[in-house]
Amino acid sequence: MMFLFLYRASTDPRDQPSAAEMQASYGRWTAWMDKHKKAILEQPPARSGPKPGGAAAVVRQNGLVTDGPYAEGKEVVGGWSFIQAESLAQALEIAKEVPMFASVEVREIATF
Repeated sequence: MMFLFLYRASTDPRDQPSAAEMQASYGRWTAWMDKHKKAILEQPPARSGPKPGGAAAVVRQNGLVTDGPYAEGKEVVGGWSFIQAESLAQALEIAKEVPMFASVEVREIATF
């Protein structure tokens, strides 16, 4: 199964990390990317998009998993990845390890 991870960051100034915190987070980010390099795809497959009725969830920084809709307009997308996982459960476990972001939106992707 393929999933889109949308990394969301808060725009609240109180949530912004210091330069030192950003540097430390970058180290954790590269370690996370290295750990999951087999699951992280370079490019989405041709003719792919959100699967109608497919799995969707949001994983918060504290590990809380919620479903949509995603009304958190005050959070901005800070990046994305395409992840290959055996199940939604496995994708959520990978998302729970993501450092740096307030939340990760997980959406199942289908190929046509």
